[in-house]
Amino acid sequence: MKRPIAVLLLVFCLLPALSGCDTLLERDYRSVSRHISQTSDTEDTSALRAETYSDLVNSVQFFVSMGETEGVVHLYQYSGDVEQDVEDACQEVLEQDPLGAWALEDITWSSSRIVSYYECVFTFTYRHTATEIASVQSVVGSNAIRDALGGAISNYDSSLVLQVSSYYAQKELLLGLVQEAYYSLPGYAQGYPDVSISVYPQESTGTQRIVEISFTWSDSQETLQARAEAVASAAATLVGTDPAQGEVGYWLLYSRLADGLSYSADNGRASVYTALVTGRTNSEGAALAFQYLCDQAGLTCLTVQGTLDGSPHWWNLVEVDDVWRHVDVTAGDSQEDFLRSDSQVSDRYTWDTEQYPACLDPEPEEPADGEDVSDEEDAAPDANPEETGEEFPSA
Repeated sequence: MKRPIAVLLLVFCLLPALSGCDTLLERDYRSVSRHISQTSDTEDTSALRAETYSDLVNSVQFFVSMGETEGVVHLYQYSGDVEQDVEDACQEVLEQDPLGAWALEDITWSSSRIVSYYECVFTFTYRHTATEIASVQSVVGSNAIRDALGGAISNYDSSLVLQVSSYYAQKELLLGLVQEAYYSLPGYAQGYPDVSISVYPQESTGTQRIVEISFTWSDSQETLQARAEAVASAAATLVGTDPAQGEVGYWLLYSRLADGLSYSADNGRASVYTALVTGRTNSEGAALAFQYLCDQAGLTCLTVQGTLDGSPHWWNLVEVDDVWRHVDVTAGDSQEDFLRSDSQVSDRYTWDTEQYPACLDPEPEEPADGEDVSDEEDAAPDANPEETGEEFPSA
């Protein structure tokens, strides 16, 4: 008997050390599962146990978070008005709880006295499925919201449901984040979708909200995903396996993209697909395509939204040797002048100068040491060497 006991003692001693392995598997996640405190009744494991009004509300919230169509709560040692409190708890979850306001259509209930406790039976009617409820993402901060939006946009999803703080549940702010996410993914920019946003609950003193963001795309999800694959293939061909860097790299991408590109300001809902695959696009499609090529080549590039001769127009900014320059694929510039400063384009182009880096004019070259600039300026370009005392150059 001593050997089994010794083995058990050894295993018991090793358990704390082994538990340290869990830290190796820890990761940071954007989505956080919704946690609601609840306790099972030891006498009936299918029922939850509650002793206070707060416990009662938490129990109802738990059923909703699991997508349950029915739930049972046993109230022990409950000092409040059971009938009124159960009714209030249902209304609170329906109207004030973010998930309940979004997911539920209605809650019905009944209660009965059973010796030492009250049994409350809840029946839930949903407007969303259990799968949809489970897919709600809890995110914190604008970066996490933008990342979640990027995932939905790159997959061409029809909707995204997030649980956020009440501060980020402002429609204007969310629409701005949608735009940022879309234009940060030029390879998936197949035409900006129509976006609608609903907030649940609309009026509440709580700190959390559910926001449902709906996307209406120009084509089916399957079509758009196929086009994104065609865009990636076309971009890989234009970039090549060993892309050049610096000014040469930008020029190669510029000339390859512009070659055979049919540009028109009236090309409708053009996109990166129309620019890289069909060859017919507007300035937005051309700018997004150039942005995507630069991204794939590891070159720094921004997409600018502004005007050209008073009409909406898109182009790019690139960085060469720590200096920013304007690039417009639709302009048809030569290699000598395709990179331009602010002053060189400001007569026709306008943009939000606070939103984008400045493209400064090149600094004038300084004269070499000992060189007298004033003498050079004073000397006539066609002066006779005899008059100036200089010797004729030898043949």
